[in-house]
Amino acid sequence: MRIALGYLAVILLTGLLVASSFWLLLSRHLEQAARENLQRDAQNLAGVMDEHPGEGSGQRGMMMHRFMTYHMLGRVIQGEYLLVNRRGVVLESSINDEFVGHALDPEMVAELAAGVYEGQVTMGRERYVAVARYLGGAAGQGGAVVLLTRVESLEEIQRELLALLLASLVLPVLVALGITVFLARHISRPLDLLKEKAQLVARRNFGWRVPVDTGDEIGELGRAINAMDEQLAEYDRAQRQFFQNASHELKSPLMSIQGYAEGIRDGVFHGEEAERALEVIARETGRLKKLVEELLYLGKLESDSEVYKFEDIELGEVLEQAAQAQQVVALERNIKLVMQNYPDVHLRGDGEKLVRAFVNLIANAIRHAASRVEVLALEQGKAVQVTVLDDGPGFTGEDLRRLWERFYKGPRGGSGLGLPIARAIIEEHGGTVRAGNARCGGAELVVTLPRAGN
Repeated sequence: MRIALGYLAVILLTGLLVASSFWLLLSRHLEQAARENLQRDAQNLAGVMDEHPGEGSGQRGMMMHRFMTYHMLGRVIQGEYLLVNRRGVVLESSINDEFVGHALDPEMVAELAAGVYEGQVTMGRERYVAVARYLGGAAGQGGAVVLLTRVESLEEIQRELLALLLASLVLPVLVALGITVFLARHISRPLDLLKEKAQLVARRNFGWRVPVDTGDEIGELGRAINAMDEQLAEYDRAQRQFFQNASHELKSPLMSIQGYAEGIRDGVFHGEEAERALEVIARETGRLKKLVEELLYLGKLESDSEVYKFEDIELGEVLEQAAQAQQVVALERNIKLVMQNYPDVHLRGDGEKLVRAFVNLIANAIRHAASRVEVLALEQGKAVQVTVLDDGPGFTGEDLRRLWERFYKGPRGGSGLGLPIARAIIEEHGGTVRAGNARCGGAELVVTLPRAGN
């Protein structure tokens, strides 16, 4: 409705401006045309009267009326005349004899002394467009002839033409109004659909695509909203899955802790069994603590409140610290952790967080390796590539599809949060990480990071 009213207001305002401009321009044109006609006739009459100074007033009147009939825009306009002496006193008048003997306006007389006058005068209650011409010789004895056209006659023509203009605008305005209603409905229909879609999204009702394909900006908005709907639906699904997985992961150690604690309290476990129960409680408590810490850390990484402290760091130091943190775990599992000689590469990043990212990648490789884990680093132009290899069975197809999902664990998986944390940190540094299987067997995780200054 507002769109239709807006279009209608524009149409009416445009029509008003056109009519106003037409009225102003026509008024000026008619007055200018009247003056040109009067100037021409005044010049002709002045010449004739100078050539026939002996004509009587009756003959002069007939002669003047013959000159002073105008055809203007299809209308016949009859002019009037005055004969005045050099002091501006009216000697003859075709308007009314009562003006004879009256003096013209002093300003008009002063201008007339220069030979020609153009302007408007008021005679009685009428306004006239006037042109005066000086008469020389015996005919005028220094007087002048003043030709006049009633302003009311020009305004009548003006009103008639304006009425025609307004009448001619009626049909275009009606057609424009019909087009306006059609366009308003054409535009408002997609907008109504987009509004309905936005309300559904607000109620977390995803899946319905807006059927808007107008080929313009509204169509682009519809496609953007459909894309937003798909992303929100995926995010909502991931969140639901996350909470389900989180509750399951938290529930398992809690149930173990609760069961063994109640067993000790009720006297079910004695002696060595009680000690083993306490060991299980301690182990599950540590596991639960680690899981909660990783959940909190992952939440901080994905929130605006987590601030990265970027500075110049050496890649070799980051990888050395990550390897040392997992060296004991590797020895316990009889895994050989091989570190290659790293190139002298500087990065712009948060060293502490990058160490944690590579710790998670190396820890994942150690869990799946048979006997060996290797960490390689190579320069590649403006970037550096770090590869973590193991000699285990490699990733399955299901692993490669779901590897970066929170809480997804393979056969020997940990909490299922290590790899998502590593990916979030690496992507925040402008890098990428991908998973695959090496040609010689085993799994590989390849990290690409931009070098400092790039």
